[in-house]
Amino acid sequence: MDLDSILPIENMSDLTIQTLVDRIQRSRTDEQFIYRESELDELWRLVDIALRAGDPDGLRDAAQLRQMRDAIHRAHDLVGMEGKPAEAAAALRGALV
Repeated sequence: MDLDSILPIENMSDLTIQTLVDRIQRSRTDEQFIYRESELDELWRLVDIALRAGDPDGLRDAAQLRQMRDAIHRAHDLVGMEGKPAEAAAALRGALV
């Protein structure tokens, strides 16, 4: 999908996270960074819901979900506030199971 559009985030699977890592690494413009922030916001929301209701896939416990949420938050700040896509991608890899 084009980097100048927002990818719908429908789950918190490793494939989704790996796709976001790739998109973050390839992003270059401020506008693209804003789109990546939006994608990370949605991923964070899904993880936050799973923390309250349990992982719908049954793959992660609460500690793993908290670690995921923290990694997503770090990636969000690095790509959006600091404009550091390589560091953001590295941080997001910490959300992988």
